Parts: sequence; C-alpha cells; structure tokens
Amino acid sequence: MSMNIDTKMMTAYFPKMGYKMGIAQQKLGETKDTDTEWVPDATQSTQGTGGGFVLHISNEQDGEAIGAMCGTDHSVTVYKPKDFDAENPVYKVKIWDKDGNATERMVDVSKVDPQNSDYIDMFAYASHLTDSGQCPGAQSAFTSSAHNQHGMDERSYEDLFRQTDWVSQLADAMHTQYEAGNFEGYWHYRPFWDFLTKQG
Repeated sequence: MSMNIDTKMMTAYFPKMGYKMGIAQQKLGETKDTDTEWVPDATQSTQGTGGGFVLHISNEQDGEAIGAMCGTDHSVTVYKPKDFDAENPVYKVKIWDKDGNATERMVDVSKVDPQNSDYIDMFAYASHLTDSGQCPGAQSAFTSSAHNQHGMDERSYEDLFRQTDWVSQLADAMHTQYEAGNFEGYWHYRPFWDFLTKQG
C-alpha cells in the first residue's frame, strides 16, 4: 500500500527541528521496504529533545492512511475509511496533540474551500488530490509551503484550527522561491496553485 508522504522533504525537515527519524513497526499487516512505501499498521516515531513524538500511519480500525505529517506538538493523519466512496469523498482525519490526545473529524473534501479552511481540512483535500491522481504533487506542495520562508514549520497545534487562505499562501511560497532564483522550488508549488486557481 502506497503512502503519500514526501519522505525527502520530511527527512530534510526533521533534523532542523531536532528530531531523528525512525520507524517503530507493529507488524499487524504486510511489510513493504522501499523509500516510497510505508509499513501498514505502523507508527512513525520521532525523538525530540522533549521526548518521543509519534506520527501515526495506519491501523485496521481507521482505514488506509493516505497522508500523515507532524509538527512540533502535533500529528495529523488522513485515513480512507473502509466504506470510502469515490463519488462522495469523505475521509477520517485524526489529530493528536503533544500529550497523545486524539481528536477525530470527518472531512468531505468536495466541500473544502482552499481560500478559507483550516489546516486539517486542507491537508485532507491535498492528500485526496495526490492519492486520486488529480494533482499528484498537491500534498507535498501544501505541507512544504507552510515552512518555505523559514526552513521549518513553526505551526502549533492551535494553529491547525485557524482559517487560512491557502491559495494566497501558495502564491507567497512561489514568489519567495522565484525571488530567490530557486526555480525548482517555484515549480514545486506551481502545479498545485494552478490546479486550485482553475477550480475557482
């Protein structure tokens, strides 16, 4: 089962945050061992100066994880439920705080407004676009746009629930890369920005 996580971006990101990457496998499912595939029914552990932090990957109860990320004090995972209907794309999103307390939300991605939604809904939407092939780089462009200016994502748990104009944020990320002469970075964001602006 393929997991849509930009492993290169995450590997580069976590050392800056003081994390070390490592997998704590709970062999409840089939194991795949490649750079782009993850172990089903596993957790991704990161160890920071304040202790361990877990990036939750997949489990039987919630369904197939199609996206996962974590920040300094939180973890977010998007699950495709077992009864998922592509005609009515509703995903389960679980959000963990630094103490391991989980909050769940069902997200109908057909109703997400990229110009006025919180991080959780937009991450589910970007994960859906990547998983469905509608915009393959959406998830990576979305997650990396949050920390392009400072080299890291300084978003806190509380920030995940704030309404944001993500189209403007992508435009800012593209502008920053263009002004720096980083055209590879610019084109990393551009397809997702084009997709969002054509939908409006």
